Amino acid sequence: MPGPFDELEKEAESLETQSKEEFNRKNFIKAISLLVEAKEIYKKLGYNGKIGMLDKRISQLKNLDKFEKQDTIEKKKSEIEFQQQVNKVLGERERYHDKKLAEKKVLPPKITNIIEKINLVKKKVEKEEKIGKYSRVIGRYEYLLELYKSIPTEIVNFTNEIYEIEKKIAIIREKV
Repeated sequence: MPGPFDELEKEAESLETQSKEEFNRKNFIKAISLLVEAKEIYKKLGYNGKIGMLDKRISQLKNLDKFEKQDTIEKKKSEIEFQQQVNKVLGERERYHDKKLAEKKVLPPKITNIIEKINLVKKKVEKEEKIGKYSRVIGRYEYLLELYKSIPTEIVNFTNEIYEIEKKIAIIREKV
């Protein structure tokens, strides 16, 4: 017939099992707290050998948790340093791009007029696309292509814009 000590021992063993599961989930704090509970039960039962064993495991888990936290901090530091380097490179790239744009700002009046038309047509096409007038939208996008292609790439390179518009035209044609 099981006695109260058997129930306490089963509870302590259950806590140890749960602690192992938490360890496998890398939830070290929870694993430690479960082992501390099991240790208290073993103290009541007078199982000094088990208590010593649990103290060693608790100590190992505390060290492991400390190591994990330090590792996480190191990773965060590395990520921050990497992001700073990326931001620096992107900043340099943007400054270079701005410098190139400044050099290109002195555009011939004809090109300036075409770019102004492009901006105007872009606004119109966005409004009409929201309304759903797809036949007019396709026409306006085709007109934008003509305008972009009329500007020599040596003066201003609109290759990306042309590609994006061609993609949009294909998508809209599928809708119609």
